[in-house]
Amino acid sequence: MKICIPVMEERGMDSKVSEHFGKTPLFAFYDDEVNELEIIKIEGRHTGGRLTPAEIVVNSDADLLICTNMGSKAINLLRTHGVDVLMGARGTVAETLNLLKKGELREDADPCNGRH
Repeated sequence: MKICIPVMEERGMDSKVSEHFGKTPLFAFYDDEVNELEIIKIEGRHTGGRLTPAEIVVNSDADLLICTNMGSKAINLLRTHGVDVLMGARGTVAETLNLLKKGELREDADPCNGRH
């Protein structure tokens, strides 16, 4: 499974999770089948790009997005295109993947609706 996590820095599994999905500078893509992590810089609409971060995730062929929280528009776009969304990410990539393994992330969280 290809998992996407928005992050603030390029420090591998120690990269800090971005708390603002819409303005994240980087995405960490983790492939749990081969245990590989790739971090890529993104240029979403907030930073002069043409696509929203959600559209970038859809185009990446990710199966799952794990984030702190996000708006309902992005959630709907991702789910419409077959990307599952879990919320409650915190700490680092490694800590967030551990939360996933322990079943501590949530699917039905209240969208942030611009409350940041």
